[in-house]
Amino acid sequence: MTTALEELPPVDADADVVYGLLRLAGMDVALPLSALREVVPCPAELAGLPATAPGLLGAVELRRLVLPVLDLQAVTGRSEDRRADQVVVVVASGNRVLGLLADQVQGICEVPADSLVAAHAEGGGLLFSHTFRHPATGRAYSVLDAAAVLQLPGVPTVTDVTRDAAAVRGGVPGRSRRTLTVLRCGAYRLAIDAEHVHTTIPTPELGASVLTSRLCPGTVVYDDREVPVVDPLVLLGLGDLPRADTGAGLVLDLGSGYVVLALSELLELAHVDPDDVLPTPSFALPRPDLLAGMVTVAGVGDCLLLDGSTLLTDPQLSGFAAVNTALETTRSGDPSTVSAAAAAASGAPSYLTYSVGLDLATRLEQVSEILPYPETLTRTSVPGLLGLVSHRRAVVPVLCLSTLLGREQREVGPSTCLLLVEVDDGVVAFAVDALRSIAPLTWTDADQAVRGAAGDRGATLRSAPLVRVGEDSRLLPDLDLRAVAQRLRPPAGAPAVALVAGQSARPLVGA
Repeated sequence: MTTALEELPPVDADADVVYGLLRLAGMDVALPLSALREVVPCPAELAGLPATAPGLLGAVELRRLVLPVLDLQAVTGRSEDRRADQVVVVVASGNRVLGLLADQVQGICEVPADSLVAAHAEGGGLLFSHTFRHPATGRAYSVLDAAAVLQLPGVPTVTDVTRDAAAVRGGVPGRSRRTLTVLRCGAYRLAIDAEHVHTTIPTPELGASVLTSRLCPGTVVYDDREVPVVDPLVLLGLGDLPRADTGAGLVLDLGSGYVVLALSELLELAHVDPDDVLPTPSFALPRPDLLAGMVTVAGVGDCLLLDGSTLLTDPQLSGFAAVNTALETTRSGDPSTVSAAAAAASGAPSYLTYSVGLDLATRLEQVSEILPYPETLTRTSVPGLLGLVSHRRAVVPVLCLSTLLGREQREVGPSTCLLLVEVDDGVVAFAVDALRSIAPLTWTDADQAVRGAAGDRGATLRSAPLVRVGEDSRLLPDLDLRAVAQRLRPPAGAPAVALVAGQSARPLVGA
């Protein structure tokens, strides 16, 4: 498989910058697409070169190139074993290119230029120029400085003959263009907007599954899950992709889970003008709803352009995405694990489990922050109130959750922490003994009978409905921390001290 990547036109200072995201030398790094030429599988054995330099592995044959390959682990002082599924990223600067050993290509990301933070070091020598956090995931990336890498002492580079630079600079200057991932699927050339591609994977090893059918030839392991593989030709009504012609996979993230489209090969990343996408007659294709039109890509030819937005909401693909199976399920066969994996894939709400002498569960969305227990508190004489602490320019009352639930006050230990909950226009902190887990809801019964007043539902132990969370087979009280905090509000016209003073006379244990 070869993935060719064209150079983008110059980016305005105020525009988004498009990067290829890589896992390389144990690090998350990004490369501007202008410096990223291709991604090719790394052969088990590389050709020797009459040169020595830290991290120089040898060379790989790439069409007209004998391309030197460098492993940055040796340069950065890291040490990891070589893997059979690693790839070589062809990096360019000026008119020179070099191959870098990488674990995987993680996808493509548009980053606002003003979110890039420049990196500097006294005396120079840095191999990265900027850092940023992924706009969607918050994950930290370092922008690899291609020029600095290619100027490492003793590392051989070769002349860049990977593409025709004049062809890349064609088109209308300053005009917004669509970035397409171009691929071959059997006899068909397809394309899809790069923004809809989660990532790509090398030749998928298809495993048998209860889902196996003409549309789904099997499953593949991705992100510690067994993910269904879909034949796009069957989906589009264009025939079947021969198993022997399956040489790559394109991963789609549907929110509820992943689906992998089986491909013959990834061809390149192309940039086209929006006007270049031509509509196709609806009667000429079996599934016109899944196509955005046809586009001619230079050097490739006519391609059917998939409608990425429609694909991500297609009922058939959504059904496959909902049945991603965690690998732990396959190994252990534990029914609760299956339930947890299915719950996570179907978008079940996440719960935080914690202890106050007994274990409780609360919807994670209710907890705005989790803080370590402060070294000092401003004590008050209000019963039930542990004290006050300042946080983010606000005074936050710290309450013992165990006491509020009618149990004994807990001693502060090394695992004690604060759960911050926003209520009305303020924040309340509940002290708990320890955190247990964050996991999806796997069982509840909305109609289950609970004791206590209906208005107190979830605010007391007796009125809290029972839930199962993650792989835990126990039934835990589903405590509504916002409702607990609401019960601390003083009655209309009462002095503010009644916020907690009244609580000591009416413990929150329900009727």
